[in-house]
Amino acid sequence: MATSGTSGERRPEQPAVSPGRVSSAAATALTLAYSAPMPGCGSRYADRDIAHETRLLWVPSTGAVLGYAGERGVGETVLEAAAAALGLTGRASPREAGYLAPLARGALRGERVEVVLARLGHDDLRAFARALKISGVRGPLEHSLQLALGAGRDTTLRDVMRFCAARDPLAREYARNFEVTRELARPALLAALSRADSARGALVQAYLEVLSEVPDVDIAERAGQREAEDVSRMARGVLKAGGVRSRRGLEGVANLDGILRENPRLAPTATEPPVIAAAFLIALEYGPEALSYRLKPASGGR
Repeated sequence: MATSGTSGERRPEQPAVSPGRVSSAAATALTLAYSAPMPGCGSRYADRDIAHETRLLWVPSTGAVLGYAGERGVGETVLEAAAAALGLTGRASPREAGYLAPLARGALRGERVEVVLARLGHDDLRAFARALKISGVRGPLEHSLQLALGAGRDTTLRDVMRFCAARDPLAREYARNFEVTRELARPALLAALSRADSARGALVQAYLEVLSEVPDVDIAERAGQREAEDVSRMARGVLKAGGVRSRRGLEGVANLDGILRENPRLAPTATEPPVIAAAFLIALEYGPEALSYRLKPASGGR
């Protein structure tokens, strides 16, 4: 399988966007999502594993790196984003860059994300594994990547992501062409924005909808599938109470946040990234201002 390089002629499959637009879309999506009070995850008032201020400090460098994702392989982009974050703050979380890198590359090159993912090769694998290693990430994906490095150059990042799809949320998105991001998180966020919710409220609402439909893979890995399904049921209950659009729903959001924070194993850390990726896609399509202002219901134009 060919690695994801930049050589050779290509036929654009969709209009390519500018590096500046990609950088702005990424910075907007990351900043707003990091500040949204998603139950059980970090927010500007309650840190989880990494301080809110640390995450915000990553945003400019991550956005800048993603602006050049069309000129680099996906793995190299993720590695560069992780290295930049480490150099600035001493901490890094390559998962967010892992979600955004294929989407950014596809947008910059005018290619569907399916095409980008299909071309992931051994060079991407090596760089991606390095990104997780320097960031101190441990888990099924990191372990599989390290094993794959010794299996020869025929092993690709695409192969590893398919192998790990059941146990790692990022691997699942790579293996299934960003199914959760594009088919669940993005429509949920668009709907929330069209109802004139604030950006923070819309992001929380979309997060709840994803959590209610897709049991969090990280919770399942830490605490078991039953616990992950229980958390999904609680999220459905909050949505039935009105979510962020009713007083009763907001009380449910606060209660759910308290329950999830009492037990670190129940933190839905796999649910935030697809919402960030969905926000990135919306910012690319409608402009970053779509996440800052009210996005009106679709009327046949932007």
